[in-house]
Amino acid sequence: MMNKHFPLKFIFFSFLVISTVLAAAIFTSSIFGDKEERPILSPPSEEFIKYLEKLEPQKWPKYSDDGYPLGLIPSPHDLSYFKDLPTVKIEALPASYDLRTTGKLTPIRNQGRCGSCWAFATYSSLESFLRPSENWDFSEQNLIDHHGFDWGPCEGGNTDISTAYLARWSGPIHEEDDPYIYATLNEFTVRKHVQDVIFIPPRSSSLNNDLLKQAVMTYGAVYASMYYKSTYYNSSTYAYYNWSEKVGAHGVDIIGWDDNFDKNKFTTPPPGNGAFIVKNSWGMNWGESGYFYVSYYDEFFARREFSAAFKAEPAVGYTIIYQYDPLGWVTSLGYGSDTGWFSNIFTATAFDPLLAVSFYAAGSLNTYEIYIYTDVNPDQPRSGTLANLESGSLNSPGYYTIPLKVGIALRPGQKFSVIVKQKTTNYNYPIPFEYPLKDYSSQATAHAGESFISSNGNTWSDLHTSWSGQYANSNVCLKAFAGLPPLYPPTNFVLQRLENNFIFFKEYIDNLSWEANPKNRTKILKYKFYRKTKGAADLAYQLVSELAANVFVSYQRGLKKDQFYTYRITAVDELGRESEPSEIGN
Repeated sequence: MMNKHFPLKFIFFSFLVISTVLAAAIFTSSIFGDKEERPILSPPSEEFIKYLEKLEPQKWPKYSDDGYPLGLIPSPHDLSYFKDLPTVKIEALPASYDLRTTGKLTPIRNQGRCGSCWAFATYSSLESFLRPSENWDFSEQNLIDHHGFDWGPCEGGNTDISTAYLARWSGPIHEEDDPYIYATLNEFTVRKHVQDVIFIPPRSSSLNNDLLKQAVMTYGAVYASMYYKSTYYNSSTYAYYNWSEKVGAHGVDIIGWDDNFDKNKFTTPPPGNGAFIVKNSWGMNWGESGYFYVSYYDEFFARREFSAAFKAEPAVGYTIIYQYDPLGWVTSLGYGSDTGWFSNIFTATAFDPLLAVSFYAAGSLNTYEIYIYTDVNPDQPRSGTLANLESGSLNSPGYYTIPLKVGIALRPGQKFSVIVKQKTTNYNYPIPFEYPLKDYSSQATAHAGESFISSNGNTWSDLHTSWSGQYANSNVCLKAFAGLPPLYPPTNFVLQRLENNFIFFKEYIDNLSWEANPKNRTKILKYKFYRKTKGAADLAYQLVSELAANVFVSYQRGLKKDQFYTYRITAVDELGRESEPSEIGN
């Protein structure tokens, strides 16, 4: 039996040395009774152990050998189970692709002397997902200041940390509200809701790149990890190839690829041609105006942990988030198979109907069943009235929000349970949970009667109180969302500058067009059209006109040659809600 007072190193190395079968035999010993078998804790990654125990501190310097800031901290998740899985077949992909030609990228940023690469890589992905219809600059400062884990703002992070921060609705915050590297306000408006983060498994070989390529084409820039050392960088060709060095953990973004990138452009030629096009956060004076090329044959690029595509939707919609896991997915539990049950019991705080449920999926193929019970008894997730049952599948690891087919009516003070039965194919730890891990997520807290787990869906154990408190202050990663359907801004917002030559004067016209957003589920009544002088940061947008829902064009006439504007358009629905804007400028 594991003692919670044992040294952390002993616990971690026990998991690595003891096989799953032996661990299961120990943990299900009859001394714990027959009501519910004891779950098995997933082993952490070997790299995370070494980082946490400072066994190889030289691997994680704050700066590269040529003085550039780093900041990537290893994820606790052991992803070795992905290495032997068959490659997913994808439709034929082009030999080259570059987001720089599509309008899907925000400008190159500079992280300064701070270990915040992971925050910049996160928001490069999120901002890219929203472009070109929406142009955002989100606050890395707020993310590094308020992530909630066990270190300071400039001491590093990873995708698990940024996902936890975004999933709990702490951000994203606008850069203007909390600018890098200092804050000017105390309270900030959350501009978007991040309800899904797609995790791309580590590359298993140099040419196993289709999943990453497909993600770039589908979502935009993709967060990826690497080791950086200047020895492997050719500054004249902006080409990087690391074949051996595990030093200098860094977070960047994949923004394209070139299958025919010449291998001779690297300092040491790799076995073949081909490179990813990568966006860095060291300013425009580094690399090819901030970008560089990483060989497909790099031994560590996008191979160490999950790469990620961050998605977002309007903050108008879900109004309430029910949750117990602000630090997100720290580790996982299982019962020796790829199927497990987990549940939270919440107390409704308003009449807003329950609309969606979110959780983490750790397999390459995941199937789930979601149960909603109302008027449940304390400590009994499957009591009361079954209000909803639905099922589905997820074909990638990630953090997912599942909209319910029918909203569930709630009333203030009513107890309801959310239950998920999840099968994570080829992975025997299907229950994601938040855990107070020393020197990582020690601020995690929990209370009795919140989170429950089960091997069969019938007999349940309180995660916080069972097994002599081994998982005290732990909660399963399972959220519920109430409110109204999200309201999306108009899409395909396009600006074209026209010119009319008259006898007495010349007229310039801004021709603007847009389309209705097909994702909206409420009736759109009108569009509101705004503009301000381009580049005038101190001026507010002025309402120009309100247009009927069947109008999709506007002409701004009588403009002078040097008269330019930035335009915004929003949708107003039958409930009187106004969407976030789509934005465009000359």
